[in-house]
Amino acid sequence: MTNKFDVKAQARDILEETLDMEAVVYLGKISEEMQQIFANNPMPSFSEVARIVTDYFVSDGRPADFIEDWLTTADEHSKSRGLDEEDRPKAILSDLGVFRFMWFLKERGLTEEQINIVLTGAVQQATGAQDDE
Repeated sequence: MTNKFDVKAQARDILEETLDMEAVVYLGKISEEMQQIFANNPMPSFSEVARIVTDYFVSDGRPADFIEDWLTTADEHSKSRGLDEEDRPKAILSDLGVFRFMWFLKERGLTEEQINIVLTGAVQQATGAQDDE
């Protein structure tokens, strides 16, 4: 348990040291948007997920080749985790949320190591919150 606390504490310290309040608010906005996407699409099909991902990346100015590659990679990643056909679209949406967080943190100048610590801390925080329910 100490290790989990240490990672969460490290993640909190990194965020406090590197992000201003505007950035923290924006991370909250990403989280809210992703929660809304999941609420509106509790059992999405792959085509629905492809539309959601495409809409996001088009609005972000990404080219079609990037979007196609991203979707293919996300689908292959979900298959490699042994997820069944029904769960893969949800996993791809989850990957979109992780991508959005990572990209934002990278734009804010965090290193790959810092981003990994923050994401690990976030996963542990979420897992701990679910365990407490």
